[in-house]
Amino acid sequence: AYQQCATEYPQWYSQFELSEVLDWLQSTNSGASIRELRFRTVAEVVDEQQSSSWNSHIVNDITRHCAGYFDAGQAAWHNPWQGAGLYQAWREAMRYSHRMDMLGLHGFREFVEQLPADPRKAVQELLLTLDVPATHFRPVLLCTAFSVSGWASFIRYQVRKAEAQGQVNDDLIGLVAMRLAYDVALSRQPEVSRPLALWPADTASAGDVAVPPAPTADVLARYVLQVAVERTYRTDLLQKLATVKPGSRPVSRKLLQMVFCIDVRSEVFRRNLESVDAGVETFGFAGFFGMPIEYAPLGFENGSAQCPVLLQPSFRVPETLHGLEAHDQEQAVQQRGTVRLGRKLWKSFQTSATACFTYVESLGWTFLGKLLTDSFSWSRPVASAEHDGVPTGFCEHLGPDLQAAEAHGLPAARRVDVAENMLRNLGLVNDFARLVTLCGHASQVTNNPYRAALDCGACGGHSGEPNARFAAALLNDGEVRLGLAARGIVIPHTTWFLAAVHETTTDNIKICDRHLVPTSHAIDLAEVERWFIEAGRLTRAERSPRLGATDASQVLAKSVDWAEIRPEWGLAGNAAFIVAPRSRTAGLNLGGRTFLHSYDQQLDPQAKVLELILTAPMVVANWINFQYYASTVDPVAFGSGNKLIHNVVGQFGVLQGNGGDLMGGLPWQSIHDGEQLQHEPLRLLVVVEANRSTLQKIIETHAIVRQLISHGWVTLVAWEGNQFYRWTAQGNWDNAAN
Repeated sequence: AYQQCATEYPQWYSQFELSEVLDWLQSTNSGASIRELRFRTVAEVVDEQQSSSWNSHIVNDITRHCAGYFDAGQAAWHNPWQGAGLYQAWREAMRYSHRMDMLGLHGFREFVEQLPADPRKAVQELLLTLDVPATHFRPVLLCTAFSVSGWASFIRYQVRKAEAQGQVNDDLIGLVAMRLAYDVALSRQPEVSRPLALWPADTASAGDVAVPPAPTADVLARYVLQVAVERTYRTDLLQKLATVKPGSRPVSRKLLQMVFCIDVRSEVFRRNLESVDAGVETFGFAGFFGMPIEYAPLGFENGSAQCPVLLQPSFRVPETLHGLEAHDQEQAVQQRGTVRLGRKLWKSFQTSATACFTYVESLGWTFLGKLLTDSFSWSRPVASAEHDGVPTGFCEHLGPDLQAAEAHGLPAARRVDVAENMLRNLGLVNDFARLVTLCGHASQVTNNPYRAALDCGACGGHSGEPNARFAAALLNDGEVRLGLAARGIVIPHTTWFLAAVHETTTDNIKICDRHLVPTSHAIDLAEVERWFIEAGRLTRAERSPRLGATDASQVLAKSVDWAEIRPEWGLAGNAAFIVAPRSRTAGLNLGGRTFLHSYDQQLDPQAKVLELILTAPMVVANWINFQYYASTVDPVAFGSGNKLIHNVVGQFGVLQGNGGDLMGGLPWQSIHDGEQLQHEPLRLLVVVEANRSTLQKIIETHAIVRQLISHGWVTLVAWEGNQFYRWTAQGNWDNAAN
């Protein structure tokens, strides 16, 4: 590990010997290091001088404004300036707000009123007022943005979405202008002594933040340990992979081929399902199944983007009621709208200024029965979102409308293209089983603002059910099959594509559109369902000890308990991304730590599929991996704190308590069980069965892949036969054992 570090960073390790690492380990200083800030805000400096709470007051005030401005329907009273930019809306609000003046920031309203209306000009003016040298503009602005990093991150994402649509959005600049305004106003208060030490006194030593200062011995030693742990995991995994002999796909026709998401939780279920019966073959594929759809629920014009955030939906798929008359559908849409409107009006009454207190005192007792049934998990506190407002008898008829998708970007001619791309990217172009199940995944939890983190990342944090059902309907369509046959993909008439959902909290498999399955496949489906039940039992038994459950019933109970803070461990423990045929990992217990993506280089002579895998699913896997990594190694900066005191804000995020910055990352309960960490912070290891020359071309072609690998965020290993080669920071291949 030390040699690898010295090779990667000779400028730092040339004068830092291995003996010093050992000495550091044995010293009493090997605990948490103290963070040294080179640049600080005015509020941070004043708080240090006066033992005040100005930084907290300022962040809270920014949060009050941003929460109202970005509110997506949660607030009872709406921000009247949402149509303006963030900075412009803030200036208007400050004309009426006396909060900062009451806290002691005298003259703040007048000061804000005198600021330029353009946030860019305001930033320039405020920097000059603070006497910031031009060489320090960049680090000072970064420091300012990082002081409200939660809001800065959220707003940057909004800016990115606007830019993707060709729009101009200055809200991030506006946020920086707002934060600087508070600091400048504070610096002008008579009780604040100047000059303020906002940056290093020695300008020459301050440097440029683009060239960070040399790391301390503490950091160098810690990095050696990080590399050592990652090498240990890599060695163990590669040794396991080397024990599996290269094989081919089974010759005899399988009863079931099941396509799972690459999610690490699928690895456990796939392994157990394959152990139940030899008639099973499984695949790993991005859980949106190559269907970049916008799924519009019944009665809604627009819907959720069911695809990775790297992509934009290519077409819209409306939800419909299959097998019902037009007037039934109209009735269902009308009833759904009426129920939702009635609930909204009732909620507005409950939270109104005139009724919020008297309502509880006068009618609160009527909720006693509901409170008891929810507390004992006999009912759910809120209705299922996908069925909300839909008449109970109609729910089983809900499904994607393949024909209506034609009017929303998917004409008949293009359907064949979409289906072909999916099958070729999956590597399933022949030897189809009688049942081919496309299995999305979703969490089944109650009262959990972090449900999106447990759902499918490839579906934008939503359930994979709409994608699985749409893909199955597409591949069962007769015209699509004729088009595929003309392109060399012949699907037998005895093959039926089935949609299913792996409920990751309970490890149950939900069969979708059961009523559409032909009678010729009824016996097959019954047999397959028995396999699902047994695989679910084995998977729950494997997961139970880690969840602190003594039997399966306790695992199932976690999904309906509204007080449960750890319904499942999600992707905690994720460490590797393997791109290879399932035959290369079959039978191996990978501990639910690996993303498994099916790939056969023999079917991809031009490496187009591999190129797609490394530029999309691998990038998303890296995001997930780094979210867990960062939330573990620095939970204060990159985690979201204690889930027990979270409050949902604006229907888009959480605050810890009733103020502070917008929280990002994962809560502590998602990575820690109260006694020890449940996630080992390792940077993602990517193992690809492909030639080194092929991989090198992709690295050279795509900057996003090159940056992740060359900058150390991802370790890439080429798998050739039973030999493994690691891509080094120097841009060459080395034996992975080195």
